[in-house]
Amino acid sequence: MSKFGSLAADVSAPFRVEIIDPVTDKPITDKDGNPAWIAVWSTDSPRAREFNKARRKDLQLRVMRSRTGRVEADDALESNIATCAALTDSWYLVDPATCEKIDVECTAENAAELYSEPGLFWLFVQPFSAAGDMANFMQRGSKP
Repeated sequence: MSKFGSLAADVSAPFRVEIIDPVTDKPITDKDGNPAWIAVWSTDSPRAREFNKARRKDLQLRVMRSRTGRVEADDALESNIATCAALTDSWYLVDPATCEKIDVECTAENAAELYSEPGLFWLFVQPFSAAGDMANFMQRGSKP
């Protein structure tokens, strides 16, 4: 426990985001009523810090290799997709048209492909926003 008490968010476990259908504004569910979800780690988790450290190291190496000491900036959307893919822990994906499970293994590569797919920005923004929202990782007891 930190000497700062419960000020810190609990970033030791991922947060499960139920996927909301943008058409109905309701959770997407399978035929048995189980909601589709994506579990993501916090942007302040050790996993995120390691990922960001590796990206900074990569940038530093690119700068050192360039003749001028300058490198082209990364595309912000691609960077955010890579971050979200690295923070994606697991998922249960459901086709909203058929209500069937989409049986694709949850890997960083598959997550990046999912989040990059044209027409799926609506889905990407849900786990990406949840990973950065510290309220999702705060543990507060009920008030007396």
